[in-house]
Amino acid sequence: MKKNFRGLCLSLVLGLFACLSAHAATQNYLMWQLPGAGISLPVYVYSGGSQVSYIPSNSLQVFVGTYTPPGTSKAGKTLGTSGSYSLYYQNATQWYTCSLVLNNGGVDASSTCTGAVINPPATQNGASSNVYTVALPAIAWPAAKTAPVSPTATSYSNRTISFQNNTQYPMIQIGESCNPKNASNSAPSCQNTPIVATITQGTPYVVSVGTQGLNSSAFYMSSFCTAATVAACGTAPTVAQCSSSPNPPSPPAGWVCTGGYFAGQNAYATKIEPTILAVTSGVPNGASNVDVSAVDGYSVGVKFYPASPTYCTFTVPPENSNVLGAGLYSKAAPLAQIAPTSTSSLQTMCQASSQLPHKTLPKRGQKRWGAAWNLSIISGGNFAGCMSPCTYATANLGSNGVTQSDVNTFCCQGDKNTPGTCDAAPGHVGANTSSYNRNIQTSSQFQNVYGFAYGDAGSDYACAPETNFVVEFISVKK
Repeated sequence: MKKNFRGLCLSLVLGLFACLSAHAATQNYLMWQLPGAGISLPVYVYSGGSQVSYIPSNSLQVFVGTYTPPGTSKAGKTLGTSGSYSLYYQNATQWYTCSLVLNNGGVDASSTCTGAVINPPATQNGASSNVYTVALPAIAWPAAKTAPVSPTATSYSNRTISFQNNTQYPMIQIGESCNPKNASNSAPSCQNTPIVATITQGTPYVVSVGTQGLNSSAFYMSSFCTAATVAACGTAPTVAQCSSSPNPPSPPAGWVCTGGYFAGQNAYATKIEPTILAVTSGVPNGASNVDVSAVDGYSVGVKFYPASPTYCTFTVPPENSNVLGAGLYSKAAPLAQIAPTSTSSLQTMCQASSQLPHKTLPKRGQKRWGAAWNLSIISGGNFAGCMSPCTYATANLGSNGVTQSDVNTFCCQGDKNTPGTCDAAPGHVGANTSSYNRNIQTSSQFQNVYGFAYGDAGSDYACAPETNFVVEFISVKK
């Protein structure tokens, strides 16, 4: 389950963005870095006579845009970023302002934002981020001669997550898991049920988050209909029909209950994990943190992206290092995705991911390999999903040769329940070194998806708090 994102403050060290998609690998970006004193918040930013940004807190990531450093040229032409920005804040009834003028990637002498500088990305272990910051010192700005034109605060009341059924199935059902003990979590956005909605092709299901937020949640596809049409699907299954009991009622004909989050079943679905923080007195408590998880397993293709092009930062391991990079993400450049290349490609990958536990013989250090763990879930003769080694070990504890040691190894339990101790060292079997996780990290079908507990730094994004998100369930790559 998603943990709260740590390190959104712009003053934190920015370093290597290891997993930037190819389209953004050589692109640099520029962020605003406002002081913690000397001025009043919020700050309104204008360019070309129109408002372009609203900054309610100095701990939120707000981008100026793409950036080319000073001195960059091509064929004798100077390419460094140029632009002019007017910044305003209000104290009581008086407005204050300063101007930032960029010329060939540097701060021009005509700027009235005294002391403004462009800070290059910090480096770590010889590597550098692609994020620059324009830093303003803690100095009060001059009084404005005129007020800004129609200053507008960003509205966070209409934030949404839209779920789309672009699979081969005419109808699917989705479930949700969230922690109602989190102060910002309440109905209707926070629900703990394997059936939140039934979604037909072409009719999205929209979760309204608003200013309430949705802290540490997970969504997944819980069932699907294999019939040719919506009419042929009939009535969708109930929770009872998909749960395990001594005498379970059968789901309707043509329906497959997947995901395993029903009572008595084994969890294995692809999970989409958004943490959209609450807004207090008009100020978001932080950026929106999102990722896609295959920690329990995977069951279907999915694309996760902002509803409109958005700048987001990306963490790299170890998760709590606060090392950030950035990219511009959209439907054409998803934050994360599982994109099957054929109807059988995910099954083939699952079969290749079977973990082979071993025991060391007492003589000469030889290893005896046990039977392969069959991670595939087959329903009605068709592939329905793939269990992770943790799911398999938990489900088969005490049978098929599975021991508590296996569970601890692949579920990061016992003395391995922190990010620093969960990772097995190279050459040792563990959740992070399992063939299952290695295949996820190296497969072209998986992009920024994590496959073991505490591995979510490999799939962790922070986007602007006003961002709306789209979850698109897919069957094969289109």
